[in-house]
Amino acid sequence: MKNAFLTDRIIQRISLSTLMMLLTVVIGAFPPIEAAKASMYDANMIERLQLTGTQKQEMQKVIAVSRAERDRIFNKYGIDPNARPKQSLLQRASSELMANAARERAAAKKILTRKQMYRYDTVIAEVRSRIISSF
Repeated sequence: MKNAFLTDRIIQRISLSTLMMLLTVVIGAFPPIEAAKASMYDANMIERLQLTGTQKQEMQKVIAVSRAERDRIFNKYGIDPNARPKQSLLQRASSELMANAARERAAAKKILTRKQMYRYDTVIAEVRSRIISSF
């Protein structure tokens, strides 16, 4: 009886250890894209919108495309995303940045629910306010 109890206990510990190692590998293999290149222009949108699995994947693609375009625009106008925003540079790039934001919002609207879109707009407004207040 005691041997059976010890055997069960050992199997449980091994199974738990194996599960923990497997989870560590899986989590480590898929880092979130939000943490990779975050700057004051980023909003951590994926975590803040409470997305389903499919929505999360689609929004990650939309945000990645939008971020790549934003980076291209920043390079074109000499804007450093990690430095304090310069109003004059952002004003020069504003039409292209606004067009990029409009494309991102249009793509998000196809993915998100009405409630999530409201939250999306709120988060974007917070980011804009944070940028403007830093001038």
